[in-house]
Amino acid sequence: MARRPGEPFRLKLSPRSLRLAGWLVAIALVLGIAAAVRILGGNGDGDEVAASPSGGGTQVSAIIFGTALDDQRAVAAGTETTEFTRGQVFAYAVPDAAPASMVYVEVVRIGGGPGETVQSPVEGSQPVPNAPGAIGFTVPADNLLDAFGVGRYEMTIYLDPAGDPIGSGTFELIDPAPSATAGP
Repeated sequence: MARRPGEPFRLKLSPRSLRLAGWLVAIALVLGIAAAVRILGGNGDGDEVAASPSGGGTQVSAIIFGTALDDQRAVAAGTETTEFTRGQVFAYAVPDAAPASMVYVEVVRIGGGPGETVQSPVEGSQPVPNAPGAIGFTVPADNLLDAFGVGRYEMTIYLDPAGDPIGSGTFELIDPAPSATAGP
């Protein structure tokens, strides 16, 4: 049909078409708001709504294990290992971590016994020597074997016990049985 010049175009829809169009607009608005929140983040008070596992949280570095630290509090070259027995020094460092004055260390058994937290972050709080300095520590492996027992463990280091981890790694404590061939 023709319309008069100057008369505005008017779309005439049935009530059913109007209802459908309303639902489509509502869905588009909800999806648009969800996308904006996802992209821009936040919940109105400056905090993230939810942390994404690969998101912009703290970078988690690998904990390096060994039997000695160098003068920079890093695991000394040539001493790297993840298996420790009685009589050895248990050394660990987070080479990519920012200097800190206090760290919190969590240790969880992941093999060789019941899966459990053997040291919670609060129990494992440690002042960093010569703070603020590099994060690196040593302890006799005997102490760990006596406290935790034989098994495979995951160590996680935090700057705040309720915060994101800054380092994570696995190690194994071994207590070899005395040799049957040893004799007088």
